[in-house]
Amino acid sequence: MVSSVQYLLSGGPYAGSRRHWMISPNSPPLRDPAGPNRERQPTNDPRNRPIFRVVIADDDRPLRAGLRRILEDDGLDVVGSAKTGRQAVEMTISLQPDVVVLNIRMPQMDGLTALIAIKSAVPSTKVLMYTGYSSLDYLTEAIANGASGYLVKDRSPINIPDAVRAVAMGEMIVDSNLLQTILNKIREKSPKKLLEGFTDASGLNELIREYKKSARPDDSSSV
Repeated sequence: MVSSVQYLLSGGPYAGSRRHWMISPNSPPLRDPAGPNRERQPTNDPRNRPIFRVVIADDDRPLRAGLRRILEDDGLDVVGSAKTGRQAVEMTISLQPDVVVLNIRMPQMDGLTALIAIKSAVPSTKVLMYTGYSSLDYLTEAIANGASGYLVKDRSPINIPDAVRAVAMGEMIVDSNLLQTILNKIREKSPKKLLEGFTDASGLNELIREYKKSARPDDSSSV
C-alpha cells in the first residue's frame, strides 16, 4: 500500500538533487526546487535544454531585470516583461508564453486577479507565483485558481530557472517553508493512535488486527 504522503529524494536532469513532496500517488509532485543558499549546478549545458517562453510580471523594475538576466542565462526565452497585472494578462493573451512568473502585489490589477484572467484566457500557460507573501491563504487561493507554483521572494532567485522549467513540464512547485507549515497543520488535525505494549511480535499482531478492523472495504492492500 502506497502511503498518502511520500517524501522522495531524487536526482533530476536540471539539478544535482531535488526535494519532492508528493501529496498523493497520482498527483503531480509539489516541490521546492532548492534551498535558499544552495548553488545551482546544472548537469546539462543550458543550450541543450528545452527552450520555454516566459513572461515576467512584477512592479519592481530591478527585480524584473534581474530575473530576465537569470532566466536568459539559463537558456530560457523571456518574451515579455510586465509591470502591472493588466499588462501581464495582455502580454499573455498576445504572446502565448509557456510560463508567466507572476507577483501578487501589483498596480492596476493584483496578481491573483491576473492569475484568474490568464488561466481563463490562455489555459495552457503555466503560472508560477513569485511573491513576498508567505501566506497560506494566498497559496491556497493561487493553487485553487490554477497556479502551478508558489515561491516566496526570500528564496534565492538563482533557482528560478529550475522552477520555471519544472512547471512548464507539468510539475507543481511549492515553497518548502509553506509546505512544511501545511504538513504540520495536517499532523495537528490528524488523530494520533498509540498502541500500548508495542514492544515485540505480539504488539505487531495487535497492530495488524487494528489495521484490518479500520481498513476500508475498497482497500485492496493486504498484510
